[in-house]
Amino acid sequence: MSENKSVNNKIIFGIFYMLAASAFIGGTAVVAKILGKDYFGEPLSAFQISQSRFLYGFVFVLIFTFFNKIKIKSPNPKLHLARTSLGWIGATILFGSSSLIPVNDAVALNFSNPIFAMIFSIIILKEKYFSYRWIAMIITFVGALILIRPDFSNLYVEPVALVSIFGAICLGLEAIFIKLLTKYEKNTQILLINNFIGLILSSLIVIFFWQTPTFLQLLFCMLIGFLMICAQICFLMALRSNQLNFVIPFFYSTLIFVLLYDYLIFREFPDFLSLSGSLLIMIGGVYLFLKETNKDIS
Repeated sequence: MSENKSVNNKIIFGIFYMLAASAFIGGTAVVAKILGKDYFGEPLSAFQISQSRFLYGFVFVLIFTFFNKIKIKSPNPKLHLARTSLGWIGATILFGSSSLIPVNDAVALNFSNPIFAMIFSIIILKEKYFSYRWIAMIITFVGALILIRPDFSNLYVEPVALVSIFGAICLGLEAIFIKLLTKYEKNTQILLINNFIGLILSSLIVIFFWQTPTFLQLLFCMLIGFLMICAQICFLMALRSNQLNFVIPFFYSTLIFVLLYDYLIFREFPDFLSLSGSLLIMIGGVYLFLKETNKDIS
C-alpha cells in the first residue's frame, strides 16, 4: 500500500511540475508576442528576444548561486554543450522557418518534438514502453494540431519543412540530454551552465539584429528570462522522478495556457475549434493519468 502511495505521489508531482513548466512557457510565448509587436516601441527581433531569455535567466541564476554559496561540482561539459546546442538549434530553426512558411505550419512541425523525445527515451534511455502512453501522446498531439490549425498544403518549399522537422528532432534530443543531466547534477548547476552556454551562442547572432530596447521592453525582457528559469526548474523537477515518455505528453498543455493568457490579456476569445483542441489535450492527459495510476508496479 505504501509503495502504491509513493508511486502515485511521484506521478502526481511529475504531472504538476510539467503542467507548471507548460504554464511558464506559455507565459514566455505571450511576453515574446508583446515584445514582437509595437506596444512599447519598435518591435524586437525574435533573435533578440531569445537572447534576452538566456541573458536574464543567467543573471537570475547567478545571483541565486552567489547568495546561496552554491558550488559547481564535476559538471559534464559534453552533456551541457550538446543539450544547449540542440535547444538553440531547434529554437533558431523555428524562428527562421516561421519567416519562410506559414507560422502555424512551422509551429505544428516544431510541436512534433515530444514524439521524437518519446522515441529517443525508449531507444537511448531504455525506458519502458507502454502502449497507452503512445495513445495519450497521439490524442494530445491531435488536440495540438486542432489548436494550431496548420495548412500543410502551403508547404511548397519542401526543404524548409524538412529543416523544421530536423529542428523538432533536435528539441526531442535536447529533452534526452536534460534527463541525463538530472541523474548527475543539481538543478541550479544545470540552469547556470545551460544559460551561460545559451547566452554565448545567442549573442553571436543577436549582434546582427540588435536594437536598444525601451525601458518597458527591457522590463519585459527581464520577465521572459525569469519565466524561462521557472519553466526550466519545473521541467527538471518533472524529469527527476519520472520517466520522460510519461511526462512529455503533458507538454502540449502549453497551448492551452497560451489560449488562456491570450483571452485574459488580449481578450481574444477562443473559437469552437480552439476549445475542441484544448478539450482533446485534457482528455489525453486525464487518460494517461488514470492509466498510469492503475498500472501494476513492477
